Amino acid sequence: MESGQTPLRQNAFDPMMGRLEIIEPGLAMFHGFANVAFAWGRGEMIAVDTSSRQLGAMAIEEIRKVSTDPVSIIVYTHGHADHATGTEAFIRDAAARGYPRPRIWAHEDVSGRFDRYIRTAGWQSHINRIQFATDLSASAFSEKSFHRADLTFRGMQLLELVGEAIELHHAMGETDDATWVWMPLRKAAMVGDLIVSSLPNTGNPNKVQRYTLEWAQALERIASRRPRYVLPGHGPAYRGEETCQEVLMETARALRFLHDGVVARLNAGQWPIDIIEAGIKLPADLASKPYLAPIYGCAEFVVRDVIRRYAGWWSGEPSQLFPVRRRDHAADLIAVCGREALLDRARTLRDSGELKRALACAEIVLDADSGDREAADLNAEILEAMARKEPSFIARNLFTGAVRHLKRA
Repeated sequence: MESGQTPLRQNAFDPMMGRLEIIEPGLAMFHGFANVAFAWGRGEMIAVDTSSRQLGAMAIEEIRKVSTDPVSIIVYTHGHADHATGTEAFIRDAAARGYPRPRIWAHEDVSGRFDRYIRTAGWQSHINRIQFATDLSASAFSEKSFHRADLTFRGMQLLELVGEAIELHHAMGETDDATWVWMPLRKAAMVGDLIVSSLPNTGNPNKVQRYTLEWAQALERIASRRPRYVLPGHGPAYRGEETCQEVLMETARALRFLHDGVVARLNAGQWPIDIIEAGIKLPADLASKPYLAPIYGCAEFVVRDVIRRYAGWWSGEPSQLFPVRRRDHAADLIAVCGREALLDRARTLRDSGELKRALACAEIVLDADSGDREAADLNAEILEAMARKEPSFIARNLFTGAVRHLKRA
């Protein structure tokens, strides 16, 4: 996930939000917008992620209530800002206590992600403001926001914490620069955004490519270790080998189901637009799992991400290869149907609960004339109704962001 400071989804109602949870002696997780995992003993500590700037300071304050061991190692599970911009607080804590500065480890591609954020800071702040309903300026994606890794790895890296083995494993999932951390002595997996306590967020509408199949493969590899604890990047900690196996393997199964469904349809010669319109739904036994609820990612987004991965950007509809301008297309439809007829149809569809169809009609009138106040108000009403019914956090915020834009205009 990429965001600013505001808690999202169930985290906003998490009774542990902003607090430290002791998993077992020497193992803890700070609950934040993005979580921070800590392991310590025999005089040193590892921190897996540092959360955001504000919450990183809270995380180090909380861990100091139970341990004064120096944080000797920081690992970034990936380069999203909500996981890797709280580092300054950890460095300040070390300096204040007279400890050596923590060594930062990350996959070698994290630095490139930081470069991309800096290069596209305006876009990053714009889309994150909308998707996460938070006040986030472009300065949040400047060079000074990031502490880059001191040491990087490619496939797998062995570390130790005062003689205790730590394994860093590269993975691809929500990002291409992901790392999951395995501590075999404790049978603890710190997995970052490979587990987000929701249907995984592949196919974010305005973010770069994500990796549905590789995400499933990574979860299966973690499950093969049979962890006793899974500490995720978002949401609650999972305890017990049986629970951890279920969450890991059923999440992987859901991703494979959606991925394989798209691939089978592409191989049968179906165009992307046909696959999207037909839809691919999770089986009931998977859809009913609370950790696969579509509160962040959703099946429709995953389907689109797999299509984007394998089939390019064209939907398969001839008119969309070199599409006519929206304004011209809308003008043609209004010339045939009439403005009032389209608005009346949109209202009828809205009142009958056909909100997607209502929006499509109302948008035509607004595309023809962006200054049409009546059309703008109707679009806003429909979008507000869609937001009220939408379980996906991202989709809901995109709808409400569009409403704010219409009302400002």
